[in-house]
Amino acid sequence: QAISCLCRSFEYSQKNAVLVPAAALGVGGMLLYWLRSGHKIKTIDMGDGWWGSGERPLKGKEDTSIRPFKIETSDKEIEDLHQRLDRFRFTPHVEGAAFHYGFNSTYLRKVVAYWRNQFDWRKQVEVLNKYPHFHTTIEGIDIHFIHVKPSYVPHGRAVRPLLLVHGWPGSFYEFYKIIPLLTEPAKHGLNEGDVVFEVICPSIPGYGFSEAPHQKEFDSIATARIFHKLMNRLGFKEYYIQGGDWGSRITTNMAQMLPQSVKGLHVNLVFIARQSLGRMICTMLGAYVPWLVGFTREDVRRFYPFMQKNVYDVLQESGYLHIQATKPDTAGCGLNDSPVGLAAYILEKFSTWTDKSFRHQDDGGLESKYSLDELLTNVMIYWVTSSIVPSMRYYKENFSKDPDLSLHNRVAVYVPTGIAAFPQEIVHVPRLCAKDVYKNIITYTYMPRGGHFAAFEEPKLLAQDIIQFVQKVEQL
Repeated sequence: QAISCLCRSFEYSQKNAVLVPAAALGVGGMLLYWLRSGHKIKTIDMGDGWWGSGERPLKGKEDTSIRPFKIETSDKEIEDLHQRLDRFRFTPHVEGAAFHYGFNSTYLRKVVAYWRNQFDWRKQVEVLNKYPHFHTTIEGIDIHFIHVKPSYVPHGRAVRPLLLVHGWPGSFYEFYKIIPLLTEPAKHGLNEGDVVFEVICPSIPGYGFSEAPHQKEFDSIATARIFHKLMNRLGFKEYYIQGGDWGSRITTNMAQMLPQSVKGLHVNLVFIARQSLGRMICTMLGAYVPWLVGFTREDVRRFYPFMQKNVYDVLQESGYLHIQATKPDTAGCGLNDSPVGLAAYILEKFSTWTDKSFRHQDDGGLESKYSLDELLTNVMIYWVTSSIVPSMRYYKENFSKDPDLSLHNRVAVYVPTGIAAFPQEIVHVPRLCAKDVYKNIITYTYMPRGGHFAAFEEPKLLAQDIIQFVQKVEQL
């Protein structure tokens, strides 16, 4: 009997030896699946919207046609501009001020003289029209975009749709130098892989040739939804997306909204998440023992001294932000009436956001990176469309809901992500910090040079990084 009990006990323990681990494995698997499923389904609600004038029509479907569009100008338009430039009222600058007080008025006089006597807007319109432009109506407003397909696709190469999104005070024109590098990489010495792109580049509603929203609360979420609808209307189910400045925020929201549609997200600016106690400790330790918290030497070089680079420099460059996030129409109406005021307001950003040291130069270093024709073409896009006020309102609509732009960071990004960190960007965000939001970083590149307007300033560097990122994603 004793032997029989021992046998039954042994059999029971044997069953437990199998059942307990199996049960644990099953429960663990279910828990892991639940957690991973939770990550997958935690997205930003797509919702819907209406931004047209008046109430949304109760009946009738929206016109989903895609209509060819061409930028045109008139003699009357140019004549009016010249008359306003002729009435420019000069304000003497403070001696030795360079760009420390904002746009140097003596250099502004030179810019205005060039604009009035040498700048050829008709010629620049021809440049702008070299790519196909279109309009389509989404949520009650006309959305402008350019759509550029490769002229030749080598055998065996895959063509991938790529959405490029600009920011403020830029425009779709920022991408004119990078588009040929992406659509015809081999012609420009970028034939490192087997990927070429067809590029879709929209204007944010309220910017350039996209109609301004007629209703309040048009933010980056609404923009992300509209751009998803645009890509879907063009027949794309999966696509790559890229952005800087507001474009980074919009494309990040797109990845958070419909991750199944985004094959990969590439950004050249990361919005900083809300500071936590852990982040503060990490920041303090990083200055002394960076290896302990996961900072690289390059992070240390770009991130410290912390107060100087992340507080004082940011405060010095963000006065415009407070105005635009609170009462944009007051200053905006003045800028919309004065081409000189508009140029000074916009071009000052192309100085110090390209390189902080440019504020020490009388000409703001503007012509060291760009030509006056390029800079004034971007200004003219704002001028001829009267879009400076709605573009400034975009700050109020976003910041009034989310004062530190961290609300959406609670929804993590799980799509493959590439980050190009340019050394002269307004703030540097180490990979360690970016991982708080972007959970699947495939590439993080410390770019050797360049600032905020990456595609406009360093198109080849940015194109190389996008191509290398997409190659890695395609190999996953």
